[in-house]
Amino acid sequence: MTVPATLGSRDARLPGGLRLSGDWSWLETLPGAADSPACLDERAAWLPAPVPGTVADALRVSGRWRDSAPVALHRHDYWYRLRFAVTGRRVLRLRGLAGTAQAWLNGRQISAPQAPSDACDAEVKLAGLNTLHLCFRASVPRLHGARATLCWRQAGAFPMSVVIGHAAAEETTLHAVGVLQPIEVLDVAGGDLLADAAMDLSTGLEDGEGVVRMRLHLHGEAPLRATLNVGNSRRAVQAPLTREDAFTLTAQVRLAHPDPWWPHTHGRPARYRIVAQAGAHALDCGQMGLRSVRHDRQGHMPYPRINDVPVFCRGARLAAEELAALAASPLATRRWMRLARGAGLNVLYLDRDGAPAADIRAACEAAGMLLWRDGMAPADAAWLPEIAGVPCARTLDALGLSHAVGDPRWKASVPHPVGTLWDAEDVRDRQLRTLYDVDPPHLRRTDPQRYLRLSRALAAELVSDFIAGCRRDGSSAELALAPSLHDVLLANGTGLVDVCGRPKSGWHAMRAACRPLQVLISSDGSNGGDSIRLDLMNETAAPREVRVRVCWIRNGAQVHAEAEHVLCLQARDALVLATRPQHGGAAAAADVVLATLSDARSSELLSQAAHLPDRRADALPQAGLHVEVQRHVEQWWLEISATHFARWVYIEDDVLQPSQDWFHLAPGGRIRIRLLNEGGHALHPAMRPAGKVRALNQDAPVHYGA
Repeated sequence: MTVPATLGSRDARLPGGLRLSGDWSWLETLPGAADSPACLDERAAWLPAPVPGTVADALRVSGRWRDSAPVALHRHDYWYRLRFAVTGRRVLRLRGLAGTAQAWLNGRQISAPQAPSDACDAEVKLAGLNTLHLCFRASVPRLHGARATLCWRQAGAFPMSVVIGHAAAEETTLHAVGVLQPIEVLDVAGGDLLADAAMDLSTGLEDGEGVVRMRLHLHGEAPLRATLNVGNSRRAVQAPLTREDAFTLTAQVRLAHPDPWWPHTHGRPARYRIVAQAGAHALDCGQMGLRSVRHDRQGHMPYPRINDVPVFCRGARLAAEELAALAASPLATRRWMRLARGAGLNVLYLDRDGAPAADIRAACEAAGMLLWRDGMAPADAAWLPEIAGVPCARTLDALGLSHAVGDPRWKASVPHPVGTLWDAEDVRDRQLRTLYDVDPPHLRRTDPQRYLRLSRALAAELVSDFIAGCRRDGSSAELALAPSLHDVLLANGTGLVDVCGRPKSGWHAMRAACRPLQVLISSDGSNGGDSIRLDLMNETAAPREVRVRVCWIRNGAQVHAEAEHVLCLQARDALVLATRPQHGGAAAAADVVLATLSDARSSELLSQAAHLPDRRADALPQAGLHVEVQRHVEQWWLEISATHFARWVYIEDDVLQPSQDWFHLAPGGRIRIRLLNEGGHALHPAMRPAGKVRALNQDAPVHYGA
């Protein structure tokens, strides 16, 4: 893995300092409307801006950009603003300003309009709270005035290779506008050659040993004595950094019996801190994991081998607008990682032109998430169908779309692939007709709320089927991918999480289907169709003694037959069982076959899977749900039970968020679900649960709370 560093001036006075980070904001004005920050309207609406990033990224974050209809970015002035606290004489380093840019610090201009290839090191005096303004001037008026020709720049020439600018048609290269590299503040005096070094750093596992290799390219003559330190809380190893030439230092550290880095689904993402040191100066490279990744496409299991163990890799694609939102702030990065981990994903998959910042890579390392880019690895990926996922009723209310189907904005927000006559909602309607045997246009006219409920259940159904198919032995895909993790612009996009940050039904189904200890169920075509195939999986690092129970249920309530097995699932292993009812014909009479995987000693439920021979929406009798609100140690709980098998039970709370949602409930079964504050803070006594519980086979909801 190579960690890029920003290359600065060769001036020996600049020893390096800090990158400016904080809440950037931006403002669009007419060309020439403000000659300086003093001319800006104090009441103007400044919007959040991702930096590094482009104006197009900022438009995406604010919901004003659509790839299918990009706006012209060269017809307006764009102002960026950052407030930061630093004191003393410093050098302000401006790099990667794409567009004709000017800069002001505390109202004083520090750079004249510059071309994108220019850079600026301005020596400034900072005192307490400072304000930096950048202005990217409109190019069209200037070029027309000079009778010049507008120059279109290829986005890939810049570090943040994303869709940036205005395009007349698909595949048109775009004009870059924005701050594409971090702004740095450096000390005026000093002599730390390491701080300004360009660095190549790689880590991995070789023959059972951890290996760290570093090459430092300095701006001055390399010191005679320097070291590379690699360590964690258990141990530390040191090796000399030797001179490869007058300006280059290299080193290699080998660690016997290392703590390997694992995806969070398979173990602990152990990391080592890496520090280069020369005299009193040190270059902290952060913490990185030691792992090996190999793609064995010839073996029986096509999964990538991480640390020589086959790993089922599942993830979500990050489009350009998602990457920009992810990088908007450390809080946003942590939140997105929490959502990805919570869904059981272990891969974030970038578009080919995606360029993640170093802090995003570090966040992935810490969270136990692999970060892969299209075109790198793996070659074979299975994709979840791109259907328009309907948000929960609470989100639709917040967006003013409570009567979504009849709202003109509803169809406008559905993803529509360029050059096609269909959109993601058409795909969903075809699946509804095929799987649930309903007429979607008729439902939209006569019962739009039922149409939305079935659409949410369909998303959960498709995710469960997709992941189960990929996890079973013999899958031909190395990677299972959802089209996107998070909706950024659309009310009903293809993400697993909606625009308000609430998990959709597909997120909950993904979470259940990706559990490290898992049972999958399917009909075995052999033996006349009576046999049921069970796929049992243990992705954890320890063996587990488990109990597997299979029930054949008739009329939604009667357990017609059952089978039970107690066995030991070995660490990071999988096995297949074929089981059948003891009484012949039981399978043919069953409406539902339910498999549960539980701990053999504690009886803790680990996983559950259902097989429905008839998957029509109206195939099962009414679930007979019952709900009871409970309060225990300042926490709210729901206890849900059902007299009959309940298919896709879900909770619509007006205040709180359920810790578990979109699940099946066995006849006579009972489950306790904790209700959480969406913000992650402690519950206020006034925050009382109120809402309803529904199921796919329950016509009337069960209300609870005040």
